[in-house]
Amino acid sequence: MEKNPILEELKKIAEAPFLYLRNWKKRTGKRILGYFCTNTPEEIIRAAGVLPVRLLGSKGSISLASRHLQSYSCSLIQSSLEGALKGDLDFLDGTVFPHTCDSIQRLSDIWAENMPFPFHWDLILPVKLHTESARAYLIQELRRFREGLQGFIGRAIADDDLRASIALANENRSLLRECYRRRAENPGLFSGAEFLALVNTAAFLPQEEHTAKIKEVLSYPEGKVPFPPDRVRLFLAGSVCDQSPFLDLFENSGPSIVGDDLCTGWRYFAEDVIQEGDPLEALADRFIRRVPCPCKYNPSVDRGEDFVRRVVASRAQGVVFVLLKFCDPHAFDYPYLKGKLEERKVPSLLLEIEPGGVPLGAVQTRLEAFVETLGG
Repeated sequence: MEKNPILEELKKIAEAPFLYLRNWKKRTGKRILGYFCTNTPEEIIRAAGVLPVRLLGSKGSISLASRHLQSYSCSLIQSSLEGALKGDLDFLDGTVFPHTCDSIQRLSDIWAENMPFPFHWDLILPVKLHTESARAYLIQELRRFREGLQGFIGRAIADDDLRASIALANENRSLLRECYRRRAENPGLFSGAEFLALVNTAAFLPQEEHTAKIKEVLSYPEGKVPFPPDRVRLFLAGSVCDQSPFLDLFENSGPSIVGDDLCTGWRYFAEDVIQEGDPLEALADRFIRRVPCPCKYNPSVDRGEDFVRRVVASRAQGVVFVLLKFCDPHAFDYPYLKGKLEERKVPSLLLEIEPGGVPLGAVQTRLEAFVETLGG
């Protein structure tokens, strides 16, 4: 099938995000804020007229960051600090650190001491999400964040601007879900690397621009991509997976990715914000309503049951867990999810991503062996 030119363009942009952002800032003169984690309320940042950019680390070896971090820090922490210290993130005007894991919180302290960015914010999100007091606190914390941004930009952020930002974000998430749905129905439509580019560019392109590009992707003649009956269907799970060569291994080794539970995938766009009522309350309610990641606790939503339900619905024959080495929240989460899969007799494989890149040869060997056990 002929390659979709918009997907090819997004892949090129995704391969060099810092270059794109540096050129964008030079062209527009607008501010850029980096952030960590999908729990960051991007809608408030956009309503302030600032571009939110999710930081997923830098490529290359770690040298400068090792002076500040223990060797057992995850690759996201190490490579992000490395990029900042080397000047790769010189286009930023500030950084937002949401309360996720201990490593992110400590990175915030190191960042504040060593980075001269004008804006630095710790967004202290609640861990328990099932109580009224947690909701009240979350709304208060979002209000505090809004006030901090207002001080940074020198003007008020109007409710109407926030509602417009929410509507734009909802449209973008809805289009990403449509891409996800089409891919699940027709796995050959998007490769793993192509879908990764779709989601990763959503986290740093101006949203109007990205939304227009997704519409072009969806309007491109789809056709029916032949899907061999013996091709193994795999489901990805884990935290951050932003390396296209790693995902290319799946296509090259025989299986296709038919679904995921990644914060650089489904968890990023799964839920919309209700557009009625107070916009800060609506943002808080989306945060509470989402299926919690391992960093949050909500007994009202059974993460394991929801995970298995989505795996079964995708008709996946196996699950591949992709974990950053030394990522404690997901490492603690893994035995629980693996146990849930075993109850349904769904095989799984654990792959760890090392700091500084993925050992592709070793990963391919393990992946091919796993696929063989599934009958591929």
